[in-house]
Amino acid sequence: MDALVRLTGGLGDGDRPSMGGKAVGLSALVRAGARIPETWLLPVGAHLGDRELAALASAAHRWAVRSSASVEDGTALSYAGMFASELDVPVADLAGAVARVQSSAGSDRVASYRERFGIRDSEVRMAVLLQPFEAPVCSGVWLGRSHGEGRLEWVRGRGDALVSGVVTPEWEEWTLDGGSSPRPLAYEGTAVGVACLELQRDLGVPADLEFAVLESGLVWLQFRPMTTSLAAPTRRSTVESSAVVHGTPASPGTASGPALLVRDVADPAWKPGTVLLTEETDPDWVPLMAEAAALVTAEGGMLCHAAIVARELGVPCVTGVGSQALTRLGSGSALAVDGTAGKVTVL
Repeated sequence: MDALVRLTGGLGDGDRPSMGGKAVGLSALVRAGARIPETWLLPVGAHLGDRELAALASAAHRWAVRSSASVEDGTALSYAGMFASELDVPVADLAGAVARVQSSAGSDRVASYRERFGIRDSEVRMAVLLQPFEAPVCSGVWLGRSHGEGRLEWVRGRGDALVSGVVTPEWEEWTLDGGSSPRPLAYEGTAVGVACLELQRDLGVPADLEFAVLESGLVWLQFRPMTTSLAAPTRRSTVESSAVVHGTPASPGTASGPALLVRDVADPAWKPGTVLLTEETDPDWVPLMAEAAALVTAEGGMLCHAAIVARELGVPCVTGVGSQALTRLGSGSALAVDGTAGKVTVL
């Protein structure tokens, strides 16, 4: 398998140009003693041949094909959700999935994101991770506020719905003194929040972690250092009116402006400086997010890709307000968005 490399704990930042940031993060997890899926790397510039495909077919029937771009999961920028990854890929489609992941480095959404931060196209190079796929019982994300504090969000089943923001997840706040949920997500009698705190301590930095609970136990899928600070938890008000809506405080700051409920990223009514209202966003919405005064979504939590990118862009964001509230907010009024408090007010 000349084109493929087995992942070990030996990768460091110097390997980013050839192996990508996601591989470097997984290698750090290995060094910390964390359990990750068995992983093969297809380095930058390499391609799967018949011999490699035959060897992979003998190892598993279904695969996860994940991006590992040179610029991904860095200390300054996450590129959260910018590149393609595909889950539950049959062996017959492995070559196609790899090609799609590789080509996503040149997508319009990546171009919009990197141009926002002054990153040259030549700096974006794509390696690919291949892991045998096992359907998870539940999946989640952890973001650390400090070495001893963080937020956990999770859903039943696969985690792509959580990180893409198409659902509003369960959530828990954790400190060294314990968690906020009376029945926290657990595996084998251990709270996942405790495992996140312990792993974050071993990694030595506030961490952005993705995990899955499989029938065989807990596995870690991704690690990157936090690129922006996560706001302190706030108590969500249960009092709402026709003029005030509460959601999850996903990106701090305040902004106001005319609101537009957008269902298509190519909506001709869009104008820069508008408060962007949408059911959920995917990375193709980055050009609009970069121009928006603020972002409000019906679904999603504090740790979905839209929330992470909004924090990196410095755009106030409130997620998870619900479809009915979103429709009410989109009736044409100007809005004031408080992404720190998770509140949207009709002006």
